[in-house]
Amino acid sequence: MAKRAEIVIGIDFGTTFSGLSWAVNLGEKKVSVVNSWETLTSFRPTNDKVPTQISYTGNEPTSYGYTANKKPFKWFKVLLQQGHYSEGVKDVRAAQDSLSEVSKSIDEVVSDYLRWLWGRGKEDISRKQGSNFEEEYECRVVLTVPAVWSPVAKDRTLKAAKKAGLPSNINLVTEPEAAALATLKEVSSEGRLNVGDVFIVCDAGGGTVDLISYMVTQASPLQIRECGVGEGGLCGSIFLDLAFENFIKTKVGELKYNSIQERHKKKMLDEFENQIKWNFEGDAKRLYSVELRGAGDDQEEDEDLIEVEGGTICSIFDDVCGRIDTLVENQMEQIKAEGRNTKAILLVGGFGSSRYLYSRLNKIYKGQGISVLQSKDSWSAVCRGATMWGLEHSFIVSRNARYSYGSALRTKFIDGEHEENDRVWDASCGVHRASDQMVWVLKRGEEIRNGRVVGWKGFTPILERKLMSTKTHSFTRTLYYSEQKTAPRRRLDGAIPLATISFEIDSAKILKLKRRKGADGNTWIDVHSNAEIKLHNADLGFNIFFEGESVGYTQVEYKEDSG
Repeated sequence: MAKRAEIVIGIDFGTTFSGLSWAVNLGEKKVSVVNSWETLTSFRPTNDKVPTQISYTGNEPTSYGYTANKKPFKWFKVLLQQGHYSEGVKDVRAAQDSLSEVSKSIDEVVSDYLRWLWGRGKEDISRKQGSNFEEEYECRVVLTVPAVWSPVAKDRTLKAAKKAGLPSNINLVTEPEAAALATLKEVSSEGRLNVGDVFIVCDAGGGTVDLISYMVTQASPLQIRECGVGEGGLCGSIFLDLAFENFIKTKVGELKYNSIQERHKKKMLDEFENQIKWNFEGDAKRLYSVELRGAGDDQEEDEDLIEVEGGTICSIFDDVCGRIDTLVENQMEQIKAEGRNTKAILLVGGFGSSRYLYSRLNKIYKGQGISVLQSKDSWSAVCRGATMWGLEHSFIVSRNARYSYGSALRTKFIDGEHEENDRVWDASCGVHRASDQMVWVLKRGEEIRNGRVVGWKGFTPILERKLMSTKTHSFTRTLYYSEQKTAPRRRLDGAIPLATISFEIDSAKILKLKRRKGADGNTWIDVHSNAEIKLHNADLGFNIFFEGESVGYTQVEYKEDSG
């Protein structure tokens, strides 16, 4: 039977806006972006993205995207990464507080939204490939996640996507990597890339800003590798809205502002977004204005017109953009540490199209010979790049680990080196050991080439008599990770449990191993096993080997972040 052709679906699941694109993996491989979204009055035929929001009646989802106007959930995506984002942000706090009202977990809310988004994607594909496309084609999904997300947050995203009914073949890719593919392919086609060039990709979205750096290792066909470690933060364009709203609230008076109808506030913020925010270039002398019905002292419309000086708008932008400056500078420092220079900063994402952000970064770095470039169709760069990644992702030859990975083992206790609290007695060998000492097999910032496998060896002493009455013996191995720049030596100093691997070995196989007489007079058998981890683009795989063979039964249980 001939293999079916493939459709690749790229999903940019964003903090404030999401998008979906797709392409048939044959011939021209043209990427189509879904850009028809239902609103309360009609369809918007030219919007490449749709709001990441959902409304419920009881615990049933009833409206999504542009139509979700009844106390909609917003910012729920960031709750998948526990403790990383500030819950002081109003919408993050509101999303957290509202979960109990609909009797839903955050994972279920994410699934509800992704189910709807995939439904809109299927409608678009059906119109162009036929309603039976799922029978005619193999479907593969590439779902984007922030570069700074922990393995646990990525795993939660993947599970939510599968629960939402997306095709079972799902790959995760980081948002800046997807954006880099869309953008660097564009630059490469124009002949502007040379071997050794280093680019910083700044994916500035509505809620988060992610940065990652790449060096060109081959110009044609394009191949790149990561430089340094990607990072990001909550400094997207929505924080301009929040700061502007706080300014208006202060100017009008908090009591007055709180009495104004929400629809008038929304209209005012829409006016700020469409007429000021995206066109602002930094003119401090210009006078701007927005209308806020109910802000005046009488019924005259002029009383509802609020004037805002350009200098105030500059201050609002500077506060948010200053945080982006810091992220860019951090990338620069990592690149310099490798003995290289940055050629250009590529701005993508909705906020990446900001004239002010562009002019600000250009002013800072132009004198250093560093170009600042804005991507064409930057708002959909991540979405398009996700699909392109599914079509061709071998262009990235290596990445850098964002976390350290390792295991907690017992080692021989050394006075002065190990802490007394970690001292334990090993009756089988008659020596003191230091418990919970970390062995990091992959360290943060270390290069990961495709297909690289790392691992560690360990052994467990077992009393011979315990094997006589059981058919199998159970074991567990726990994999830890650390976000710290310098990974801790002890488990208790910040190692975070990622996954526990449970497996069983036949007692008969263990009894064939060499026995030894322990210091306590008992007969012991040392069971040696090898643990291996294989890091993929945005997830990782495990395996346990005993006597050179993969253990037959392996169960991986992800654990929640301790924070």
